[in-house]
Amino acid sequence: MNEEKDQESSALDEVMVARIEIEGIGVAANEKEMTDSVRALPGVREVKIENGVMYVTYDPLDTSEKKIEEAVRASGNTVKAASADTETPHP
Repeated sequence: MNEEKDQESSALDEVMVARIEIEGIGVAANEKEMTDSVRALPGVREVKIENGVMYVTYDPLDTSEKKIEEAVRASGNTVKAASADTETPHP
């Protein structure tokens, strides 16, 4: 019985990481506007920009890759490519 609860709990703790290539990354003003727009979404836990790519860790129960892409576009930027993978949270 406890094993079932542990499995349910771990499934609920699973997060997704969206990898989004965006035109205009590298310009500080653009990056701040993009990251602020994405961070405002419910369920977003972390936003990082590395090597010209935005990585967004989020709870798939609260938001989606599509909503993240829409937030980037709403900030006036162009999404070149996007993908999402699951990631187990690290302790």
